[in-house]
Amino acid sequence: MAPMRSALSMSALTFVLVLGGGAPALAAEDAVHIKYRQKVMTGVGADMGAISDILKNGLPYTAAIALHADRLGDSAALIPTAFSKNVSTGATDAKPEIWQKADEFERAIQALEDAADDLEEAADDEEPAAIAKAFKTLGKACGGCHDTFRKPKEESYKNQ
Repeated sequence: MAPMRSALSMSALTFVLVLGGGAPALAAEDAVHIKYRQKVMTGVGADMGAISDILKNGLPYTAAIALHADRLGDSAALIPTAFSKNVSTGATDAKPEIWQKADEFERAIQALEDAADDLEEAADDEEPAAIAKAFKTLGKACGGCHDTFRKPKEESYKNQ
């Protein structure tokens, strides 16, 4: 009887290890997806910040605005892929609404991409008033998405 009990115990232990052991692997996979999308969004923030610095501080880099806007449009095109995996827990500020309101999220991304294209055109034309207006529209596209789909700063994983 002892060998039978030992075999059953080993089977039960194997079952528990297989089921329980999958959780850390799943968490690690989720973390990799989160890191990728954070890098995509960091790129968006860096280009927005650079354009803002140029405009607010009168930096002599107006010609660079078109390049930053082009990169913003390219980064916006990466956002759907970056958020394709539904992960809203852990070290992320993504809200579940991204996946619950996927159509609205896609429209918000498209608005960002369109606004980046408009800013690139305005920058190519080197018309200061048009650049300022297009940048304001781009900022609204970013902020509108954040309002709905990103946790507020006080709820950020960074403050936990």
